[in-house]
Formats: sequence, C-alpha cells, structure tokens
Amino acid sequence: MEEQTETILKIGEEAIDYVIQISALSALPPDQVIAAAVGFRVDNYLMMETHNLGQLIPSRTEQPIIPYKGAIVLEPKVGLHDNVASLDFSSMYPSLMIKYNISPDTLITGKETEDIFEVPEVKHRFRKNPSGFYRIVLTKLIEARKTTKAELKRTAKGDSRYPLLKAREKAVKVMTNAVYGYAGWAGARWYSKEVAESAAALGRETINRAISLAKSLGLTVFYGDTDSLFVNYDEKLVQKFQAEIDRQLGLEINLSEVYKRILFTEAKKKYAGLRTDGQIDIVGLEAVRGDWSNLARDIQNTVLGMVLEDANPSRATAYVQDLTKNLKSKNLRLSSFIIWKTLTKPVEAYEVNAPHVEVAKKMAKDGWPVTAGDKVGFVITKRTGKLFQKAEPHYKVTIEDVDYDYYVRNQIVPAAARILEILGVSEEQLLAAPVSQTSLSVGTKRG
Repeated sequence: MEEQTETILKIGEEAIDYVIQISALSALPPDQVIAAAVGFRVDNYLMMETHNLGQLIPSRTEQPIIPYKGAIVLEPKVGLHDNVASLDFSSMYPSLMIKYNISPDTLITGKETEDIFEVPEVKHRFRKNPSGFYRIVLTKLIEARKTTKAELKRTAKGDSRYPLLKAREKAVKVMTNAVYGYAGWAGARWYSKEVAESAAALGRETINRAISLAKSLGLTVFYGDTDSLFVNYDEKLVQKFQAEIDRQLGLEINLSEVYKRILFTEAKKKYAGLRTDGQIDIVGLEAVRGDWSNLARDIQNTVLGMVLEDANPSRATAYVQDLTKNLKSKNLRLSSFIIWKTLTKPVEAYEVNAPHVEVAKKMAKDGWPVTAGDKVGFVITKRTGKLFQKAEPHYKVTIEDVDYDYYVRNQIVPAAARILEILGVSEEQLLAAPVSQTSLSVGTKRG
C-alpha cells in the first residue's frame, strides 16, 4: 500500500503543473479538465475569447458526423535504417489556418470573387480579410507559446519556475493544435466541416510539397505522418531542406530527433528508434499497449533494444528461444503474467464470452463489482476448458496456476515476432531450440 501511495504521489507531482495550466487556459476546473474531451476544452477556451472580443457565443447544436479526408500518412520503408532524422512542422495546421484565414466566419458560400482564397482539392473559398475568429485566436495562442518558449530559454532548469513554464508551453501547444480537429467535431459550437476539410487539404498539400522538396535535394524519405517526415540525416542537406521549407512554404520545420538506428514495421504509426543518447522511442507497438501482459511488453522492449543495438536479429532471437524453451524455470513474478483489459460497456451488455468479461463476473461475486470504463486484471491458468474459462482474477491466482504454454504462444512469441519477422525470423524459429548466431543474420533489411 505504501508503494502504491508513493507511485500515485509521484504521478500527481509530474502532472499537477500541466493540469493547472490547461485548467487556467480552458477555464475548466482541474478536477474536470483532465476527464473532459479535447473538444470541450477548446469549446471553453473559444467562449472566453469570444467574450473578450465582445461577440456573441453561439448555441451548441449537435451536428451529424460527416467524415472527411484527413492527413497524409505515408507507407513506411520497412526494416532497419541507420542515421535517420525526424523533422516536425511547427504548428502546421494552425499556421496554415492563419495564413489563409480559414475560419467559419470567413467561409464564402455565395458568388464573391474579390480578395478570396480557394483551397486546393476541396475548392472551399475564404475571404482573405478581415481576420476571421480562428485566425485571431490561433495567432494569440501561437504568440503566447513563442513568449513562453523564449522565457524558458532564459530560465535555468533548476529554477522553480522552469517546470511551470514547461507545463504552460505544453498546454498552449496542445490547445493550439486541437483547434483544427475541433472545427470538424460534431459537438463544436463553431463547427464547420468546410474549415476542417480545408485545413486537412492544405496539410496534405504541404506534406506532398515537402516530400518533393526533400527528394529534389537528395534526401531519402523513409516515412511521413500528418506533420512530420523521417529522412536520412545528412546535416547540411537537412539544414538546406529546413531553409527551403521556410523560403518556399513560409513554414517552420524543426529537427525533432536524430536516430542512430530506426525500425519501421509494415504498419503505419508503428516504429521504434534508438536515439543518439541511447534511449529508445517506441510508437504504436505492443510494448506501449495496455492489453498485453507486462511479460510481453518487457520482452518486446528487450527485443527492440537488442535489434536496434546490434543491427541484426541474432541475439534477440536466441533470447526469445531461451524463454520459450522453459519459461517456468525463469521464476518470474506473478505480476508479469497479469493481463489488463478495459470493459467498454456494462458486463451484462456483452454477448461474447471474453476472458475479461468472465473475470468481471467472478469479481462481482467476490464483492468487487466492475462496470464500463473499469480495467480488469486477469491471469490465464492451467484450468481445462476454453480460454474464457481459464481466466481468473489476478488476486485469486498463485504462480503455480499459470498456463506457461499459453503465455509462450500467445504473448511472448507474438510480441517478439512483431519485430523479428520484419528481419526474417519466423514464429516457428522462435519456438525452436536455439541455433547458431550466424545462421540468423540473413534477412535483415538495412537502409
């Protein structure tokens, strides 16, 4: 209990500055702002700005959900690549909305032709002047962020004001970047599908132009997602690329990270990179998902580290094979085998016999009723029957009850294979006896 209390206290200390800053920005109380949907935070912020401008606040009218084409996400170049830079546009969507005055109150629906801007691809038209509501509030937010960042540079990290300024900068950044998506949110007071659709179209055009520019300079584009690009890190070429983005597009693109080595899977938004400081960034892979056991996540983290450090799958494959050969002998703690799954609806509403649903029913009988939104922790045991019949609440299980074969085949091997299959190592090989290191080095893809 003491350990849990200390953990909660540390989480609170890490989060409190940001909570206070996003609360001050949105005028939502601290106990509500974290639980509130992003749309409601933006809604509250815009209401305050409307009041400051002496304008009327529109009523909330729930809109039908009308989908529109979103941002560009490129197909990644699958495999391992050395010396890769990640570059991020600075507030790309807000900057484009400011530049072209994209706002609900500047949208033209009539036949006006004077002093207008027509958005490529979607053909929506907006007045260039006067400044629309979105241009006004976004400009104010971007200026506030610049001011805070400048103050941060002048403040020592040991200064008590530093974490507060850092939290303020993050809160303003989050609010600024949320306005584009807010325009297409069905619950928005300032809803405009045309605005959201236009911002997305301008974003796609900008990324496509940036990709063409990068290639024209001799850079290889490995991957791109929304407002970021991954290219080979040639310092002079990257600096020239940044300068050309500023000159030709009037936008700022910053060097976010340089990776000594990066692994792209065949899926979008799923990659891992070894930074030059030795830390590993993981995006979208099982290691950062909540519905896998700690065992699966720890193993995938270890496999990623080995692959990124070695540039081949040999050591990682031998490590996984050793685990699959006799997992029981490793004497792991029971907590490694707990799987946490969130109930998305009340237990009685489920029509399938899923493990976490059956465990929730057992918990209710034990006096621990759970409902939609609660996380259920369970362990797969050696009991006979179907999978849902083998699942037990984690507090009722001992280490002797664990079905090790299940965890090998359904947690360890899939989590490791998610990485190693890209490098030519199959699930069957991971279940086999360890083989020589040299025989595993083939199949590695390098950029």
